[in-house]
Amino acid sequence: MTAATATPTAKAETDPLGFDFVLDRRHPVADQIYDSLKAAIVQVKLLPRTSISESRMCRHFGVSRTPVRAAILRLSEEGLIDVYPQQGSYVAPIRLADIHDGHFIRKSLELSILTEAAARWTPEMSRQARDIVARGEAAIQAGDVEAFHVADEDFHHAFTGFADRPGVWPAILQAKTRLSRFIRLISHIISNAERLPVVIDEHLAVLDALDRGDAEEARARLDYHLDKIFKLFDQVPDPYRPYLTD
Repeated sequence: MTAATATPTAKAETDPLGFDFVLDRRHPVADQIYDSLKAAIVQVKLLPRTSISESRMCRHFGVSRTPVRAAILRLSEEGLIDVYPQQGSYVAPIRLADIHDGHFIRKSLELSILTEAAARWTPEMSRQARDIVARGEAAIQAGDVEAFHVADEDFHHAFTGFADRPGVWPAILQAKTRLSRFIRLISHIISNAERLPVVIDEHLAVLDALDRGDAEEARARLDYHLDKIFKLFDQVPDPYRPYLTD
């Protein structure tokens, strides 16, 4: 769930936290706070090890402590916030072990989905996927990194539909949450002008193989594409190393 468009009963508030929030009283408040905080953490608007002060969050969201605590608890259970009794709560560092586990789950599922999609591949599926890639290219040209990431996620999401396995996407999305946070951090410190067009080329390589009817080559291309995340570790500059941990 995402925060809904402002209504006459909604309250908008801007805070130096780095992200805005619109509260809609028609929907559960704790869910909206959870969604907003999670998005800010995954998109690294809240950097790893940032203090999550309850009082500051209450001011930012314009609510009592109860829904804030409920949201923090959920994010703690997901490993995105570390809670230290009597000390406070902090955005969790990006844990390499979590990235490896999430990557294993994601790759296993996506390669299986791709195999099933390849068995029923059609020109219409190719057209839909290429339209998504074109959106990513347009986002790069416009310098809109956020729109690029949306198109990138839509590309991978589309294959669960092509394979008629839409129910698998939530599991993939959950597995890639921590991967996404690392990738967003990389977007802040490595030139997107060089990195993002490579992602486009890798997506197109998967589609070209599918269009040729070469399922094994498509799997190999996707395998290579997903494993590229590990090549990014060595590119993290020293000032950003404290955001990562084993």
